[in-house]
Amino acid sequence: MPLAITLPLNPDVLEAGGPYPRALNVLSRKQTAVQRQLRRSGLAGYEPTTQATLLALAQQAPEGSAVYDIGAHIGLYTALISAVYGDGGPRTIAFEPTPETAALCRRIRECNRLGFEVQQTALGAEPGTAELYFSLKSESSNSLNPAHRRHTESVTVPVTTVDAFTGERGLTPHLIKIDVETLEAAVLRGSYDTIRRHRPWIVCELLPGADHTALRTALAPLTAMDYGLHPITPEAPWHRYDETTYRSAVSGQCRDWLLAPRPLTPAFHRAVRRWLIAILACDETTNIITTDKASFPYGWNALYRSPRGAVRVPRTGPRGATRVPRTGLLRLAGAAALARRAVVPARRAVVPARRSPGAQATGSGSLRG
Repeated sequence: MPLAITLPLNPDVLEAGGPYPRALNVLSRKQTAVQRQLRRSGLAGYEPTTQATLLALAQQAPEGSAVYDIGAHIGLYTALISAVYGDGGPRTIAFEPTPETAALCRRIRECNRLGFEVQQTALGAEPGTAELYFSLKSESSNSLNPAHRRHTESVTVPVTTVDAFTGERGLTPHLIKIDVETLEAAVLRGSYDTIRRHRPWIVCELLPGADHTALRTALAPLTAMDYGLHPITPEAPWHRYDETTYRSAVSGQCRDWLLAPRPLTPAFHRAVRRWLIAILACDETTNIITTDKASFPYGWNALYRSPRGAVRVPRTGPRGATRVPRTGLLRLAGAAALARRAVVPARRAVVPARRSPGAQATGSGSLRG
């Protein structure tokens, strides 16, 4: 049952980097937990502040740098960055050890004609092999930690480290996302050489049920290198913690953190807010859905082109700082409604657009999920 999701429209990126597709084919509306959530709520309901942070950081990636998506699942974040920034953006690599999920990640790459790389491997503190345990709750909770979720099956998977992979490939990571279901400390321990040499931005999930003794030990070398630990929230600016104080701010509602190699600026927060408002416009009403054997409408992924007429995001708050009201995401609904005017209505007929050389094909939506 095919599903495509509308991508957020950011005039700043269009002006600086050129056109990018209006939509992304995610193959199915019900095959995995991520696809089901996208069907229910579009991008707006799937960790929108984390999406906005990743897209804002990728927006400032130096030429020739790389983005690592560790624990990529079907590769949603990888595909977003690849679709928006294209060949001129950072080299983007998805790491996913679950065989079936990695296969879906490759299919999403191929049917959208994207250029990211898929590595079917886990990452940890040292290279080798490990057992990956299949969660009974959801495939998005598969983990190398047997105590994380109830499970009945497992599979042996290869394990590498960020340091080993980076050294072998000669890459310069600008941004690393880590979501490995309570074993983030092990990934960080296998990344210290890379962090010292390249000082990447790191978006890391910190769950309440993780081993926080191990996390404090793993985070201490980063704070010694002057990394700040910031919970990713709708409000800005974000408070800075270190390895001795962060635990009080970890919660089920605030799971993703930014480990920042330098202080966060008002310009950074404005960039995150612009992306957040654009993402909130991409709710379930903008999804593009079809019956099993039908193709998406002609022009379903035609390119966003000109920023003319797009909504400008106002700057608010003292001294240029960007502040979202204390009630969080719900108060952004008005701004999201304005931004939605610039997004193609998904369930209506999609207006064909002129396509430039290299524009994506319009017939790839007939794949069955």
